[in-house]
Parts: sequence; structure tokens; C-alpha cells
Amino acid sequence: MNADRETNGDMTHRDIALLLAEAADEVEIGIAPTQAVLRGGRRRRARRWAVAAATALVIAGTSGAVAVAGLPGGTDKASVATKPSPEQRDLTAPYVTTLASGTDKGKPWFVTVDVWPVPRNKAEAETVWDALTASEGTPPDAKVPTDLIGTVTYFVKRTYGVETTKVMENRIPATESMSGTDLQTAAIPLVPDTDGPQRLVIGQVARTAVGVDCQWKDGTNTEVFRARNGELVSTDRQVIRRAQGSPVDWFVCLAPEGTSYKDVLVFTTLLPEDAP
Repeated sequence: MNADRETNGDMTHRDIALLLAEAADEVEIGIAPTQAVLRGGRRRRARRWAVAAATALVIAGTSGAVAVAGLPGGTDKASVATKPSPEQRDLTAPYVTTLASGTDKGKPWFVTVDVWPVPRNKAEAETVWDALTASEGTPPDAKVPTDLIGTVTYFVKRTYGVETTKVMENRIPATESMSGTDLQTAAIPLVPDTDGPQRLVIGQVARTAVGVDCQWKDGTNTEVFRARNGELVSTDRQVIRRAQGSPVDWFVCLAPEGTSYKDVLVFTTLLPEDAP
């Protein structure tokens, strides 16, 4: 770790987030208890998932990628089509997918993810770089446009009422894959500019995951399953969703009022009572 970065009092929130992420890069979270293994377990891989805003955050395992489709309260399909064909790729705008939506204390909320097209060469990388610079900002670990070649850049955003906040960002290989019970989750407050409770859980799972069990500190839980193939699903229904441009799938859980995040388990097979 660079000593100047440790002593610099003018470090930005992004700098702090990256330092935290670097410290977690080599962490390997242990095997789940027997009870969890019976339902798919919770093997997690450590990867970088940078915090893109000053907010209370709980991270458990990390990896990354995403895309967008639909408006809050709208519908989504297991397979999303929101961009032109590969022959007509627009490199100047991300794929945007609404992962979840709802209402809390009379205020609408929703979570979206912006996934940028993958540059295949230097010219495409420069186009994406310029578009990122003009909108989201370039990824903190990319120093020059060519760093973007072959990688997916994504930004997760939380909207509460009329306030939209970028809460996570990452850049990962376009060939990134998750398997079995691989899991990446982050828990943040639903309400912006607060220190908690961490009610909003945003996560990534493998294409083969059939469900997740979000467990809360009050002893309750919320189970989220994958939508049936081709099924139209409103964004106010919590399901595992596929996002265009993302090599992994996404889910969002919201804890009941008065409690917060404790853990998430992944299901790779369904017990009879779990069938959606």
C-alpha cells in the first residue's frame, strides 16, 4: 500500500473505497454450515467491488457486472433486449436494467444498473472512455482507454424519492463467470445519507443459481427465486434477473422495517416447498 495514500488527508471517498476493496481482495470466506450446504451453500469469492458513494456498507464476497430494462413497476423478461444488435452497437451509452422497485413510507424507490458495452479494440475503447468521462466517470482502476478493452464497466444506482445515488461501481473481464454457490453481495441503507440500517441487499449470482435466501437480524428471511423462462415479471417483485451486457445475474432483497442484513445463502437446487 502506498504510504502517501495512507497519510494524505485529502483522500476522496473513492480512494477510501478502493483501499478497503484492496484489503479484501485476498479474503476467502469459509465454507457454510451443514444446514446451508443442504440448500446450496454460500461459497463466496473475493473480488473488488468499489463503493461509489459515502454510505454505510456491508460487503460479503465480491465479483461484478450488470445491464438494464424496464421502468419501476414495469415488467422484465428473463432475457432482456434493450440495445441494438451487435452490428449496430452504440458504444456511447450503457445498457440500463431496473433490478427492483417498490414504495417505502410513501416514497418510491428502485435499483438500476448501468452496464457499458465491452470495447474490442483501441478505437472502441477510446469511444467508450470519452462517453464515460462525459457521464458516469471512468472506473477508478482504469488509467488509460485501452484498459477498458475486453472488460465490462458497470454502475449500480439507488433511487429513493427523487434522489438518485451511485452506490457501487466495478470493471471486470467480459468473460467473468460465477458458478455453483458463488455469491457477491453488498448491503446498504435504503434511505440515502444515513448510517443504516442496511436494509437494501444487492447481489450477483451464477446463471445456474435458482434462488437466494436473504436473512435478517430479527430472525426473519426473504427468499428470492429466478423467474421462469420467458415470464413477464414486474420490477416490484423480487426475483433473480438477467441484465443485458452482464455475464452474471442479479438480485435485490429489501429487509422489513426495523431490521437489517445478516447473511445471504444461495440455492443451487430447490426443495419442494421452495418451488415458485
